[in-house]
Amino acid sequence: MGSTGLRVQPTADPVVAIEDAVVTIVREFSLASTQERFIGAAGVSVERAGFGVLRCVSERGEVRVSELAQLLGVDTSTMSRHVKTLERGELVVRAEDPLDGRAARVRLTGAGAEVLRVLGEARHRYFTELLASWSETDRAGLAPLLARLANDVLERGGRSPVIRDAR
Repeated sequence: MGSTGLRVQPTADPVVAIEDAVVTIVREFSLASTQERFIGAAGVSVERAGFGVLRCVSERGEVRVSELAQLLGVDTSTMSRHVKTLERGELVVRAEDPLDGRAARVRLTGAGAEVLRVLGEARHRYFTELLASWSETDRAGLAPLLARLANDVLERGGRSPVIRDAR
């Protein structure tokens, strides 16, 4: 482990150890350098912010720009700029909302779906390599517990659980 590795203090409280580990993982995956490494490994041309937008549109189907902004925690004008960038790259298309002419709805294009697929493959390769030294028993044991934790976090935030259990 390098000099930036997690320095977990021994504790009798497993909640403290879980909290420290989750915070470290979230922080690492939030770093621009980590996101750019995935994008580079995938060989695609998309801004870091664009990946989150593409994924959200993929999960939701056709979605309003204002809803995307809310889901990703940015203001509508910022989301509009992200969507315009993705439109220029022909990764999403924007259309007038048939129920509200003032609002725009966004959907993924075939090219956008392909970018997500390639990024997903790069992410899968990363985790496959990361966990290669773990035993099958350890991987199989972590998967359902991590899915449960992720779903509990989503529910606590008022969102529906979406993480599949590995069983």
